[in-house]
Amino acid sequence: MSKGKTIDIIFDGECGFCIRSLQVVRALDIRGALRFHDANRPETLELFPELSGADLAEAMYARVQGEPLHRGFYAFRRILWFSPLMWPLIPLFYFPGVSFPGERVYAWVGRNRKNLGCKSNLCPVPAAGPSGEVQRKE
Repeated sequence: MSKGKTIDIIFDGECGFCIRSLQVVRALDIRGALRFHDANRPETLELFPELSGADLAEAMYARVQGEPLHRGFYAFRRILWFSPLMWPLIPLFYFPGVSFPGERVYAWVGRNRKNLGCKSNLCPVPAAGPSGEVQRKE
């Protein structure tokens, strides 16, 4: 299940709710397969030119080498495959018909994230550099 691969997660580093959510995901990343990139940093678009013009403030994106880009609900769903600790959620996220409410719930959270704690930038997720090493946001 995605053994040996890495996944790049492009997120809004100015969104406190997004940061806190990804901190949970990072804590479950026992393989070290997740690489985080703040969409607000100029080097992120240099690394991922396919995201030029994308709605980076509205949704996170996930990229696995050799696969199409994943957005929003589908990005989160793809992330689940990268940690055995998240595998129990896979059947729930792939249950027939779950994409319909999943997309809408993700969009609702995106629209309401300021009410869910998006005003803070106190706990940044370190972003990965070009070679995957972790860089602390100053």
